[in-house]
Amino acid sequence: MAEAEELVGYVSGNVRRRQVIEALSKGGESLEQLEKLSRIPKVMLERILAEMESRKIVKKTKAGYSLTADGERVANLLKSMH
Repeated sequence: MAEAEELVGYVSGNVRRRQVIEALSKGGESLEQLEKLSRIPKVMLERILAEMESRKIVKKTKAGYSLTADGERVANLLKSMH
């Protein structure tokens, strides 16, 4: 498991990754919902989700995607930074 601070750095270092975390935090699950909430083009969104999945921040579900326990920690840490 990567350190939460390291994952926060990874996510906060890119505005698109932050948008994906925020969209997932707001209850977005399906690719379409995430695309709408984050306003990220589908092809780019799929790439970002795949990267975040490999870092265990998001996981694939039947409905689409959700935050992992680490992803939840990252989302909470990002919220507390604003």
